[in-house]
Formats: sequence, C-alpha cells, structure tokens
Amino acid sequence: MKYDVVIIGGGITGTGIAHELAKYQLKTILLESGTDVAFSATKQNGGVIHPGYDPHPGTLKAKLNPPGARMYPRLSKELGFKILHTGTLVVAYSDQDLKKVDELMDNARINGVEKVERLDFEQLHNREPHISDKALGALLANTTVMVDPFEVAIAFMENAMQNGVELGLCQKVRKIEKRAEEDFVVYTQDRQYETRFIVNAAGVHADDVAAMAGIHEYQVEGRHGNLCVLDKVLPIHTVMFPCPGPDTKGIALIPTVSGNFLIGSTATMREDKYDVTNDAHGIDELIKGAKMLLPDFDPRCIIRTFAGQRPVVLNNGNDFYIRESETVKGFIHAAGIQSPGIASSPAIAEYVRDLLANAGLDLKDKSDYNPYREPIPDFSDLSLEEQDALIKKDPAWGKIVCRCETVPEGEIIAAIHSTLGARTVEGVKRRTRAGMGRCQSGFCQYKVMQILSRELGIPEEQVLFEEQGAQVLYGKIKG
Repeated sequence: MKYDVVIIGGGITGTGIAHELAKYQLKTILLESGTDVAFSATKQNGGVIHPGYDPHPGTLKAKLNPPGARMYPRLSKELGFKILHTGTLVVAYSDQDLKKVDELMDNARINGVEKVERLDFEQLHNREPHISDKALGALLANTTVMVDPFEVAIAFMENAMQNGVELGLCQKVRKIEKRAEEDFVVYTQDRQYETRFIVNAAGVHADDVAAMAGIHEYQVEGRHGNLCVLDKVLPIHTVMFPCPGPDTKGIALIPTVSGNFLIGSTATMREDKYDVTNDAHGIDELIKGAKMLLPDFDPRCIIRTFAGQRPVVLNNGNDFYIRESETVKGFIHAAGIQSPGIASSPAIAEYVRDLLANAGLDLKDKSDYNPYREPIPDFSDLSLEEQDALIKKDPAWGKIVCRCETVPEGEIIAAIHSTLGARTVEGVKRRTRAGMGRCQSGFCQYKVMQILSRELGIPEEQVLFEEQGAQVLYGKIKG
C-alpha cells in the first residue's frame, strides 16, 4: 500500500500531526507499536497546558508553545475533550526566586503570552490561603488550562480517522528503506508501507527509528520522572510550581480535569531510557516538594504512583528537534518533544505540515473535512435528567460498574465501539476513568474484563491489561 505520509508514533505529537494532515487530500497512516495511542510518554504526563512564559526566547519551544496553548479552547469545543481553567502560580521563596519571577515575566512578554501578572505576599495568600507562609510572592499565568493528555490524543486520532487517516496499531517499525528518489518503504513485523514522506514522532525511540533510515543526526535519552495521583481532597484550585531549575519546572501540585490532583514530577537522567519504574527516593522527593508548597499536605491522600520518560535530544539546548533530515530528503524529525510538548502539540502539527509542504508535499484542502468529533457521554458529568434519558434509551447506562468514578456499563460499551475503540482494560480506563478512583479498580476490573470479552467476542483469557501478551487471566483453576 502506498501513502503520501507515514507517521511513526501515536503519542500527542503523532496524533496531533495526523489530525492536522486529515484536513488535506492525502493518504496518511499513523503507525503505533502499542495496542493504543497515547501508549507511552503522553499517558505519563501531568496535562498542564503551559501558556509559554518558561521557554527561553528564540528557541523552538518559545516559538511553538504560546500559539499551541492558545489553540486548546477551540480544539476542546471541536473535538469534545475536557479542559479546566486553573491558572498557574510560580511561587517564590527567596529574593533569588523573586528575580527568577521577573525573568519569567520578561519571557512571557517577549514570547507574546498575555494575562501574566506578579502577585505579592498578600495577593498570593488571598488566592491560595493554604500555601506555605514562606512563599513571598508568585507569577500568576491566568490562561493556563488542564487537559487529560491521553483524552486529547484519542480525540485527535478519532477525528483524523473520521476524516480518512488510517491507523495501524501493534505495528512496530523494524526497518526503513530509501528505495527511490522520492520513496521509502517502512517495514513492521508483518507488513510494509510505501510512502513519499516519513514523520518520525517516536518519542524516546526517535533516534532508533532515524537510524533505521541511515540517519544519525542526534541521540535521545530519557529524563525520568515520578508522579503521584492524589484523591480529590486538596484545598487548592491553581496549578502551583516552585521557581524552575535549568532542566525542569520543578515539583508541582496540579488539579486535574477529573477532580483528582497530581504531584509531579521529578527529573532524573537515566541510562535506560525505557525505564518507567517508580523508586522510593523519587516518591519521597515528590512528597517533600508538595509539603514545600502546602505544609499541611497529607501523603495518605496518595492513591497511585507512576513514572514516565521525557524524550530529550542531547546537545540541543534542551529544545525540541523538529526539522527535515540533513541527509535524507522527505524524512521529518519531530523529536525531543519534552515539556511543554502537550501544550505545543497543535502548533507542532502545523509546523510539521509546513516542513512537509516545503519538502514537496502538495497540500490541497479537503472539501468534506469535518473538524468536529462527538465524544462518548461522560455519565458522571450529566444532569439527572440527561442520565435518566440515557437509561431509558438503554438500561446499560443504569448499571454502575466503577463506583468510585460513577462509570456505567453503557459508557464502557460506547468506549469499546467508538471510532478508536478501547481494546484493553487500560484502554477502557483512559476513555471512561473506570479504575481510576480511590480503589484503583479493586472492585471494577473484572467487570470491565467481562464487558470487553463480550463486546469483542473473545474469551476472558484473551483480554489484555494493556501490552501485547499481557493477559490478565490465563485459565480456570477448576471447573
């Protein structure tokens, strides 16, 4: 099968590019090695849409972060994903920190970020009364919003698919050949794809994918980060960061669109860029960082910990690496997409589109392009009247499966049969929040597995937790 563009990688970057290219008369496919999109760094993320006060002026981050962040309110309405307006506080504890706040204010002005102000001690404590008494002041960025990154990636990809983009899941790229002047052949474990252009959005794997095409222009390492998920109990309503360091924005307290809170994240370079294990030292560091912002923080409200890897291109000034290959025409790198990658992703997609056009891709508008996506109903967010109407239409909407998050069977069935339907326990969780509550799926996981088995027409022993080969059950003990 021949394509105009093959996108490698189904995170927020790859799906955002797929969503952008769906507007044009192109044959495009996205290849993802996992069982779902948002399979790696995108799901291991706090979801803060940074407005752009942090990137150093003149960098690619500074160019793409502010416009990308400004697109989110419109995209939320078009694609049906949730956003939460929180604002961000960058909290100062010393005179040196206050100087850093002034630097960030200057960055915001140069980068074109609006509605940024400096708060003194009284203004800060009036806004967040429970913050540490040691906090002297803060930068307040009023336009910060929150998203669930995996919800955004799913929305990007579903809309792209509804507009003709193809998706290949469980397609791990093994080899890339440059067969002719304008053609590549991408080989996976069981298929091959001929294409004129490749967009490499493979996250921590980006340098490995580039090497398959004979490209050795950069090296990617992982910056490991631990995060904690908290119950819905913190007395704050603003994202709160300390003043940032050279490589990270620091350990933050983060309200989420679903009502939980996060602490995140640590930042440690590790030799193994695939290592997403938690460690006790990292969790202790998170708790210490939370108490610095909120002295009354109680670690007993932690309900889950997880970790992720930010893809960092070495010797690139801690910046994004987005450009056409220096040596192989038609091969576009979208690498090193670390923070603020989620916020920047819509602008990254447009930037990659322009790189493809400059490389010779003919972009003709699609006359029947539909920018809108209808999400599955979030039962817990509906009014009683709306819930009653769904239950009368289909009684499955009245059977609560996940009690912590009030997720009914009907919502799970809808998630399985949507355009990019859930095929795993974790896929259901990311689309419906079944299993994300206080009990962390202690009551609902087997019920979810039963529904997956029935709706997909497979035995329960074949239902995957997430990765290929990760069946939850292996057979009956007796009977």
